[in-house]
Amino acid sequence: MDHLTTVRPINSNSPASEPSVLHASQRQRAPRRAHRKTRAGCQTCKRRKVKCDEQRPSCANCIRRGHECEFFSERLTPNHPAPIAPLSLNMLDLRLMHHFTNSTYATFSRHQTIRSFWKGPLVSMALQCDYLMCALLATSALHLAHNTPEEKDFYISTALRYHRAASREAIVLLADIKKESAEELFMFSVLTIVVALGSHQEIAEGSPFFANGSFPEWPFLIQGTRSLLDLPDINLREGRLSPFLAERIQTCQCKETGSDDASTSMIKALGNLEDLIAWNTEIEDTMKIYRKAIAYLRDMSDMLDTSDVETSDVFGWIYSVADDFLPLLRASKQEAVAIFAYFCVFLNRLETYWWMRNWGEQLLRKAESVLDSEHKLWIAWPMEELGMHR
Repeated sequence: MDHLTTVRPINSNSPASEPSVLHASQRQRAPRRAHRKTRAGCQTCKRRKVKCDEQRPSCANCIRRGHECEFFSERLTPNHPAPIAPLSLNMLDLRLMHHFTNSTYATFSRHQTIRSFWKGPLVSMALQCDYLMCALLATSALHLAHNTPEEKDFYISTALRYHRAASREAIVLLADIKKESAEELFMFSVLTIVVALGSHQEIAEGSPFFANGSFPEWPFLIQGTRSLLDLPDINLREGRLSPFLAERIQTCQCKETGSDDASTSMIKALGNLEDLIAWNTEIEDTMKIYRKAIAYLRDMSDMLDTSDVETSDVFGWIYSVADDFLPLLRASKQEAVAIFAYFCVFLNRLETYWWMRNWGEQLLRKAESVLDSEHKLWIAWPMEELGMHR
C-alpha cells in the first residue's frame, strides 16, 4: 500500500476521551434579539395580529396596504381622576329669571297676547343679548323688592346694579341704532321705563331717573321709546315684536270722539281749562299744541268709568303729544303743567300695577308745587278727584 492511514485507538485515559459537557453556569449564552412590545399600536394592526411601528398619524403597515390607520387615545382614563371643579352657577341670576318667568311677566298687561310675549319671545331675545338680560333681571329684582319687604334693600340695590350694567352697553348702541339691534334696544327702553316707574319710592331725586327740573324723566323716556318706532328703514312692527306691538298700538289709539258714558264732569272741567288757557295764550301755534293735548284727554275720559285700564291706554296720551307738548312741560310752562295735572287722574287708574303705584298722586303734588297761586286754581278738579283738595 503506497499510503497507509493509521487510526489511532481511543485511549480512555486521554483527556480527549472526556465528555465535552460544561456546567450551565460555565456555558456562554448567545445574545437575544431585542423585542419591543407593542402597547400603543394601531387597531388595524392589532386586528391583523401584526407588529405595528406606532408611527402617527398612519403606521407603515397601513400605509403600505392602503388601510385606514386607527389609533385609540393612549390613555382613555387618567390614572388618578382629576379633581372636580366646583360649579359656578349664579344662584341669584337663576332666582331672578325664575321669578320673572313665573310671576313678573304677568304683571305688565291683562292681555294674554302681551303676557305670552313677555314670558316667551322676550326671554329668548334676552338670552342672546347681555344688556337686555340685565334689564330683565333688574326688573325681576325690583318686583321682588315690592313683594318681599324684608329683603327690599337687597333687591333694590340688585336692580339698580343690573340696570346700570345694561345701560352702559345700551346707551352706546342707542347713539347709532342698527337694524340688527333695534328690537333689543326697544325692549330695553320699555324695561327702563318699568324700572324708573317701579323704583321711584326708593330712589331719591337726583338719580338718573329724575330730571334736574320739576318732573321725573320717565315721561321723556316714553318719548324716546316711541321714537324707536319711527326709525327710517326699520319696521319693528313686522319682526319679533309684532305680537307685542300690534296689541299695544291697538289699545294706544285714541278714539276720535268720546263715548256716551264718558265722565261728563271731566269733560266739563277740561272745557273750562281750555277756555282759561286760550284766554292767557297769545301764540297761536302754542295754543294748537295745548288744544291737541286737551282733545286727547277728552277722548280718554271714558276710562274713568272702568277699572280695566291698560298702561298702554294711558301712555298713549304721551305717545300722541310727546313731540310738541313735552318740551313745554319740561320748561314748566304753567299751562302745560296744568294740563299734565289732569293727565295724573288717568295715571291714578293704574294703581293695580305694582310699578305704577302712587304715581298719579305724586305727580299731581309735583304739578301743584310748580304752579303759581293763580294757576293752582286751574287744577281744582284733578285735586278733588284724587282726594287732595285743600
